[in-house]
Amino acid sequence: MSEDKHLLYNLNERPPLNRTLVYALQWLGFTLANSAVLPLVVGSALGLDQAGIATLAQRTFFFQALASLLQVCLGHRLPINEGPSGMWWGIFISLAAMAPSLGKPLGTLRTDLEFGVMAAGLILVLVGMTGLVGKALKFFTPAVTGSVLVLLGLQLSGAFVKGMFGISDGGSVDLKSSVVSIIVVAIVVIINLKGRGFLKSIAILVGITAGWIIAVLAGVPSGEFLTQDAVVALPQIFAWGPPTFDPGIVFISILTGLLVLSNLVASILAMERVLKIELPQKAYNRGVVCTGIADILAGLGATVGFVPYSAGAGMVSLTRVAARLPFIIFAIALIIMGLLPQVGAFLASIPEPVGYSVLLASFCQMVGFGLKDYARLEFNARDYFVLGLPILLGTGIMNLPSGSFAGTPVFAQYILGNGFIAGMLLCMLLEHVLLPKKYFSS
Repeated sequence: MSEDKHLLYNLNERPPLNRTLVYALQWLGFTLANSAVLPLVVGSALGLDQAGIATLAQRTFFFQALASLLQVCLGHRLPINEGPSGMWWGIFISLAAMAPSLGKPLGTLRTDLEFGVMAAGLILVLVGMTGLVGKALKFFTPAVTGSVLVLLGLQLSGAFVKGMFGISDGGSVDLKSSVVSIIVVAIVVIINLKGRGFLKSIAILVGITAGWIIAVLAGVPSGEFLTQDAVVALPQIFAWGPPTFDPGIVFISILTGLLVLSNLVASILAMERVLKIELPQKAYNRGVVCTGIADILAGLGATVGFVPYSAGAGMVSLTRVAARLPFIIFAIALIIMGLLPQVGAFLASIPEPVGYSVLLASFCQMVGFGLKDYARLEFNARDYFVLGLPILLGTGIMNLPSGSFAGTPVFAQYILGNGFIAGMLLCMLLEHVLLPKKYFSS
């Protein structure tokens, strides 16, 4: 194992105290930029009130910090920040949109998701402990992962645009919200394309801050800032209620947990390239076990499932600091933030158009990753059907009226009524069963 000497500080090195604190603050800003707005969007979709969104933000910070600390100390042992998985909160939002057609109250859906996330976490722990990571990943070929990312972007784009333009149920476009949203997207895009160094890595944080100020000046409604009586409070376990079992949600959750494995491996590989090291297989196995434990914690904490952010490798590359110590201090600071209810209350008051705008801009990267996966394919006649059928079917289902599959069994409604899930499963079926590559290779 060799470490890259051009780094200012390698994994086991300790920067001076003043630099350590600055580097920890950088990690904190970077992580907040990537996860601060998600509780607002997910909480709104799940029908939480302002107080519920505030406590969701508090729990998200606390448990993602625990997950980050767990990974850097016992898991893959790399400075990669854990955070709410785009795949997970995409599932949360799409299931929330389906709930009315399933006749399922949002309160019940929330407790179903608690159980589902924990079930997925348990499966990941077993996969990591048995060393089956490689075999599990074989199911997620570039055709499958590319389709998953593109379909997820298409599935969520409607919710993003609706939130950006301030369209309530049965309402019309709000001009002020629309203008603010366009400005926020422009800010994030320009900083990503023209920014350098640390500024580029916190483009989302800058977009949120600037957008919030502009929204206040333009008179766009913000959430009410709720004052909290308690200065310090432990996050509540099973805050949405005791977990409930729904086989359809458990199935989708386990599938999502396995899909997130590809994010985990991509994050570790990206960090290996930055550090110019090669980790043993057991480090990957430990990482999977810890991600499974993180998902169990997410279920206990009634929040979205977590994943190591591949952007963490970009952060290390930009700052040239790979030292674990600043990362550990950052994780401890984030745990402390998760104990302060006032922090969650503050973030819950972000104007919705601002939150949806930064997510739309950041999701361009996820769709881009999907297109990159497509670029690895041969694009022969077989590939056209393996990609085209799931994308067209999935997008078509997304445009069907709500309740179109009400006459089918409930379990089938979870699949057929969700364009993202239906397209993903069809792609896997075509890739591995109906049109296997070995029978159609050129």
